[in-house]
Amino acid sequence: MFAELTGTATFNLLRKGLDVAAKRHNVIANNIANVNTPLFKRQIVSFEDEMAKVFDNKVDIVGRREDERHISIGETNYMNVSPMTITDKSHIMRNDKNNVDIDVEMSDLAKNTMTYQIHSTRLSAMFSSLNDVITRGGRA
Repeated sequence: MFAELTGTATFNLLRKGLDVAAKRHNVIANNIANVNTPLFKRQIVSFEDEMAKVFDNKVDIVGRREDERHISIGETNYMNVSPMTITDKSHIMRNDKNNVDIDVEMSDLAKNTMTYQIHSTRLSAMFSSLNDVITRGGRA
């Protein structure tokens, strides 16, 4: 039963969402900590666009496999998509060459906190349902 619950696409996507939100939180916190550091370039976490490509089947290159042992090209699974940290070197707003805008970072932090809370609430509901089944033992 537990393997059936934790092996579902919903569980895996929620877990991946929590992992991405945690990584994004660390990156945003680092940006905020370095708001006054000269020459510091803000970083962002890229994930949603890559995940959308997988779900829309819009991979750049697709290869045809004639044997199962061949390496697949362009066939991606949503579990293989991972967040990437990108340094924003294109925007410079201040004389000290730092491009961190505290208002943008605080807005991103609030958005990321809500995302994390939504994913954790949904996972908690899944485990609560499992706990309910275990404690009642199938009784109504």
